[in-house]
Amino acid sequence: MFDQPIADFMNRRALSGEPGTPLSEVVQRMSESMQSAFVVCEAGVPVGLITERDVIVVLARIFEGVDHAGTCAGDVMTAPVHTLIESAPMGEVVRIMKERGFRRVPIVDDENRLAGILNITELQSATNAALEKRGRDLEDAVLARTTELQAANARLEELTRQDGLTGLLNRRAMTERIDELHAIARRHGHPYAVILLDIDHFKLYNDTQGHPAGDGVIRRVGNCFRDAIRTSDSVYRYGGEEFLILLPETEASGAALVTERIRSAIAARAIAHPASPTSAHVTVSLGYTDVATRETAEKISWQDVVQRADEALYRSKQAGRNRATRWIEGA
Repeated sequence: MFDQPIADFMNRRALSGEPGTPLSEVVQRMSESMQSAFVVCEAGVPVGLITERDVIVVLARIFEGVDHAGTCAGDVMTAPVHTLIESAPMGEVVRIMKERGFRRVPIVDDENRLAGILNITELQSATNAALEKRGRDLEDAVLARTTELQAANARLEELTRQDGLTGLLNRRAMTERIDELHAIARRHGHPYAVILLDIDHFKLYNDTQGHPAGDGVIRRVGNCFRDAIRTSDSVYRYGGEEFLILLPETEASGAALVTERIRSAIAARAIAHPASPTSAHVTVSLGYTDVATRETAEKISWQDVVQRADEALYRSKQAGRNRATRWIEGA
């Protein structure tokens, strides 16, 4: 099923243009065609990619007063761009999107010229269609077909919720879960806690050991959470070297125990950090807070809760790092 070539389901009406294409024209064409990406090409060969996120960044700068009247596609594109050949199988694009966290990939022909583009929604539709066709061909295996369809949808949904480097849940998944926990706290008064942590002196590690080694440290730290939290808790890569943990049905005292287990688990790995002024090994700083009552949940948003954990994390750093700090109002 996953041997089907990309050419069978990719979008052949990809928006494209030269690096010198005015950004205003790029935005107009994206708006008129209701497409979320613009492929920048030189002599038909993709050299960069502009997405709606890039456009939003430019618009934000315009609102700040930056003059972008002369901005061209080549000025804002993401480059280099990863492409796939149209004869590649569906399984290959699923693997690439999952490993690298892509939501769209330009597709090229045998001469490396742009042939189309593939979005994650089109990939999901194609996968569903392939599964449905298999179901029609195997009418005596309806139950098996349904199971596979659900599994395929789950795999594709995972692409939008999983961090490509660590395998942990990503920030989008965190937003969904904390919004749910905060709503439950407002309705029923069920408590929850938030822990925010980052790796101490991570920039020094990257500067002295190199970014590939830094990625390895992020992965190894991410693997430390499994034995330190409950099955009902969840860990997210919040950004860069930062991680966020959500603890349902937990108040500050319980969160304090979890922070120490996490700190100890990472210290026990004894990951060398030669440049750290804090320790010879990789350490982490943590900040935590809780929403213990319905009244608290009604007064603040979950964004405020995360901000409180972030402020507590900052206090841990100020106090010398390699420690956990609880957010206390007025402290």
